[in-house]
Amino acid sequence: FFMQILAEMSYKSFSKSIDPEQMTESPPLFGDFMKMGAAKEDRLYEKLETSKVAKVLADYLNDYNLNSSKEMKLVFFSDAVEHVARIARILRQPRGNALLVGVGGTGKQSLTRMACHMAGFQCFQIKITR
Repeated sequence: FFMQILAEMSYKSFSKSIDPEQMTESPPLFGDFMKMGAAKEDRLYEKLETSKVAKVLADYLNDYNLNSSKEMKLVFFSDAVEHVARIARILRQPRGNALLVGVGGTGKQSLTRMACHMAGFQCFQIKITR
C-alpha cells in the first residue's frame, strides 16, 4: 500500500512512473559512506549500488573490529544493509536521533554501533539501574 502511494507521488512530483513491485523488491538506498576515511565535508550523499554496499560495510566492520575491544560478527543480508543505510542517514542529520523498536537479539544495537563507526561518532549506552 505504501509503495503504491510512493509511486503515485513520484509520478505527480517528478513525472516519472515507478513500479511499486520494483520498489518492494529493491528499494533505493542513499548514503554518504561509500568512501572510507573521507572527511565529513568530502562525503557525497548519493544513491548506493546494492552490490557494492555489502563489501564496503564488510570493510567498515573489519575496521571496527580492529579498533574495538568488543568484536562484532555481522552478516550483511539485504535487510541488514537497508537498516544500516537508514540508521547512517538518520545519524548524518544535525541532532539526528531514532528510537529502534523490536524483538531483542535482532541486531538493533550492533547495526547502530556499525552506523556510528561509519559516521566517525563515539557510541555510548545509558544503563538504568535501581
